[in-house]
Parts: sequence; C-alpha cells; structure tokens
Amino acid sequence: MIKQLPARLAGLPKLPLALLVLLVVATFWLDKVVQPPATVEDGSAHRDPDYMLEGLSVIRTDHDGVARYKLFAKKMLHYSDDDSTHLERPRLVNATPGKPAVQIKADQGELSGGNDDVYLSGNVTLSRNAGNGSNKATMVTSSLRIIPDDDIARTDKAVTITEGNTTINAVGMELDNRANVTQLLSQVKVVHDKKR
Repeated sequence: MIKQLPARLAGLPKLPLALLVLLVVATFWLDKVVQPPATVEDGSAHRDPDYMLEGLSVIRTDHDGVARYKLFAKKMLHYSDDDSTHLERPRLVNATPGKPAVQIKADQGELSGGNDDVYLSGNVTLSRNAGNGSNKATMVTSSLRIIPDDDIARTDKAVTITEGNTTINAVGMELDNRANVTQLLSQVKVVHDKKR
C-alpha cells in the first residue's frame, strides 16, 4: 500500500530540479562567453570596432601651427586589438605653403599604428598641380603608401600618369613632393599625343 506524501514535502523535488536547470543554463552561457571569437569562412576573425567616426576631417600642423596636410574620410573605424584605423573613401590634401598642391583619394585606407603612414587602396588617384602654369598631373594606381611627414608617396604597382598630351605607364613609382621629383621604377612607356 502506497502512502501519499504530505503536501509540504510534495514541492521539494521541484526545487533541486530548478537549481539543476539553472546551473546547466549558466554553464552553457559561461562557456559561450569565454570562447575565442568565431572565424569567418575566409579565415579572418570577426571583430567589432571600439569606435567609429563619420565625416572625418583632420588637419595636421607643424610645430609653428602651420597646416601641413588635411585628411578627410567618409567613415573611420578603429580596432583596439591591433590598434589599426580603417578609412572609407579617404582624401588627403597637402596644405604646405609654397609646395605644389597634391590631393590623393581612394576607396579604402588604413593608418599605421603611430598614424605616421597612410596606406591607400582601390582606385587611388593622385592629382598634382605644378603651380607654375604648367598642366596638372594625375596618377592612377591600385595602392599607394603615403608618408605625410616626409611628403613622399610610393607604390610598387602599375601606375598611369597623365600630364597634358603625355601618358606614362610604369610599374612602381616614388613621388618626393619636397624635392619636386617623381621616380618611375620599371617598365616605363611614354606616349605623347599631339592631337590632345
């Protein structure tokens, strides 16, 4: 003959079961929190920026307060894990008085950890006004490294330079804006079209 438990004892088995369920849920949550970030199919880890700016406009000056260059971007994303800064639609303008005006724009950009170098990629266009009445020169390439403090821009990729009636194709280029010198590194081909 089976006796029924008193009403005060009937609720006891539910309490340890609820605690057990709570413990299991907490264990799964803790496991999820301490796991490393999941990698995406291409092997890179998904990460979120620690801050983001839209409509970026920066002016860098020298010790005397004179503007050296201006940097604009549609959007800037900073990642704290590697201290990298990514730029969307960046535009860099040389603002040094007495130097040829140079404007560089691209689809994407990245700043080095110390913000000393700018790496541009995707439809990189450099426009340089000689300032002495001669034609404006335009250079197009796929990537470009800029060292703003030294007024140097360089690439090891194919470049096309257009100035007036002349088109120059080459692989590799270094532009020293201070010395007003452009070096083409290899496979240089020049076409001069008198009809333009």
